Amino acid sequence: MLSVNKWNWFMKKALAVWLIVFAASTVASAQKADPRDPKNAELGVQLIKQVIEARGGAKYSSFKTMLAEGQFTPFDNGVSTVPAPFTYWHILFGKERVDFGKGKKKNRRIQVNVGQTGWVYDGDAETLKDQTAQQIKTHVEDSRFDIDRILRTGWNAEGVEVRFAGREELRPGERADVVAIKLDSDVTAQLWLDRNTRLPLSLIYERTEGGGLVRNEYRFFQWVAYDGVKFPNIVDFYRDGIQMNRVNYASIRLDAPISEEIFAKPASVKAIK
Repeated sequence: MLSVNKWNWFMKKALAVWLIVFAASTVASAQKADPRDPKNAELGVQLIKQVIEARGGAKYSSFKTMLAEGQFTPFDNGVSTVPAPFTYWHILFGKERVDFGKGKKKNRRIQVNVGQTGWVYDGDAETLKDQTAQQIKTHVEDSRFDIDRILRTGWNAEGVEVRFAGREELRPGERADVVAIKLDSDVTAQLWLDRNTRLPLSLIYERTEGGGLVRNEYRFFQWVAYDGVKFPNIVDFYRDGIQMNRVNYASIRLDAPISEEIFAKPASVKAIK
């Protein structure tokens, strides 16, 4: 039987070993960079420029329209539900239309946003409405975290700060470079990068929603070149660690002709095309 003194000695030794192991694992999983070191600001800018080059360089930085098709899958408590086909038109940046479903009008849902305005069509209910002020506000706020908007115009906008934030562990023996992009005094997005390809792995940001702080995360998979520019074929969105939806692209066309007419609100449900 262990005496009290021997038990105390044993516990001290065990505690010392545990602290060493814990400290080592913490260092291994995350390596934080000094936010006050100006070299980390320079490295952050350098990494962003490498991402832009990896995505397609000048071609990525210059395309003006995007036409995409694919599948959108909502998740319910982290479980996938029925996917819906979608078509997405985008005149960068500020004019967007997405049609969910195909074929007859009753099988479709349309959302259009143009600047601070927008409208929606619900085929199930056969209704055509202007978006509410809250819907428009939510869309505008979400657009700030669009990865193409950040890489094309956001990261070097006036007042935005960029710095290398360190490295985070993806899995044992593999880490991601992390760039912190401070969009304003209250919001900082973290861009996690593959250290070999320099392509984004995830975009993480926290935002106050419903009176509490919510962690939002986009995860990017299967980067493929479309018209000379690399896009992720799969984008998963998580809120507080629970998957909310998945976007799976089937095709993307850049600088495709897009008529301004598709963004105009029709006069009535019957005029929906």
